[in-house]
Amino acid sequence: MPRAIGANSRLFMKPETTYGTAATGNYLRMPFLSCDLGAEQPLLDVDVIGVGTNRDAGAPFQDGVTVAGQAVVPVDLINLGHWLRLLLGAPVTTGSTPNFVHTFGSGGATLPSNSIEIAYPDVPSFDLCTGVRADTMEMDFTPTGAATATFGLLGQGSTRTGTTGAGTPTSAAYTAFNKAQGSITRSGSALAQVTGARINYSNTMEAVRTIRADRRIEGVDPGIARCTGQITVRFENSTLLTQAQNGTSAEFALAFTIDANRSLTMTLHEVYLSLAKTPIQGPAGVSASFDFRAAFNATATRMLTAVLRNQQAGPEYA
Repeated sequence: MPRAIGANSRLFMKPETTYGTAATGNYLRMPFLSCDLGAEQPLLDVDVIGVGTNRDAGAPFQDGVTVAGQAVVPVDLINLGHWLRLLLGAPVTTGSTPNFVHTFGSGGATLPSNSIEIAYPDVPSFDLCTGVRADTMEMDFTPTGAATATFGLLGQGSTRTGTTGAGTPTSAAYTAFNKAQGSITRSGSALAQVTGARINYSNTMEAVRTIRADRRIEGVDPGIARCTGQITVRFENSTLLTQAQNGTSAEFALAFTIDANRSLTMTLHEVYLSLAKTPIQGPAGVSASFDFRAAFNATATRMLTAVLRNQQAGPEYA
């Protein structure tokens, strides 16, 4: 009997019409590097005295069901838009072939949910998670390597069966960004001497647990949207140091660009830097790492704007 291996596993995803109700029809087959989304139901001990004839523990009982996990995915031209939709909501799309511009914004009052099926065809076993919402995203920028993003997910329920519920999955053309295509600007000008950067976005979601016969959560409510991160630079000038000392803000944009029609730009409209040391750790160059926090900007009417330029028409992410 074959054993499940990661190379043969699949991740299928589709937006839900009603939260927690499995989407029907043909799902999207999504590229991914790893995923641990699934249901957990812990066993709890009952320390009741006087039930047995000795000191041995009695039978445990099942607690509530928690559906959570992370998906590490490549930062690619088309499929990443579906993850951004899950994190930020549907975009506003403008443009025409071959340059459609999908603009996602933070702080939306409501967020969508998806059904996600993790398929293990070798067994066969298919884990259909419903009511899945994206709570967090982490993305890092370095000079070399593959560009990836990690999404933290929270779901309502999970059902395992021996047959797929994803219909006949469809796939989009795969074009990956890489870190060598990255760039960072501050107030519209290229930020020099950056050796690394990291952006962490969170919807600060809260799982709402109520009394239910199925032991599932009632839903997932978004809280205050927050965006933090870090920028590490070689100590060449005092631009960032002065900003941190003065407690002023600036707009930062982190991007991956293939060409004028294919790019991803994450713009933080109002960024505050914490004061950082410039330690001398030997004869080599001196670096400084600035932690940052983004805030709502009145002019942009949001904290974060993600712009994805590709050849996909608007309904792709509706």
